[in-house]
Amino acid sequence: MNLNLPVVIAGAGLAAMLFSCKTPQKDMGCRFEGEVVDMTGLDGCGLMIQLNDKDHSKLQVAEITDSSFHLKAGQKIRFNYTELHDRASICMAGKIVRIDCIKER
Repeated sequence: MNLNLPVVIAGAGLAAMLFSCKTPQKDMGCRFEGEVVDMTGLDGCGLMIQLNDKDHSKLQVAEITDSSFHLKAGQKIRFNYTELHDRASICMAGKIVRIDCIKER
């Protein structure tokens, strides 16, 4: 069996890149605080997060990366989020977001 050494080395390098572990991102912790509020009284709205900021900004939750976490009205939470600019909603209150980190306070 005649193996071409450069091909073997290139194949091994490619396999190492494909199966290598990613460097874990530093956990920044959940840095925002808020409360889950029931906004079903507004057309197209449901449970939203009201931030503990001076404006009491509201966030529409489109996704939660932790599928085991479920929002409940009145729940006090710490979380991180990413605004989703490619989403639309008929609820006219708040930014549409993905929750990247969430825990109860």
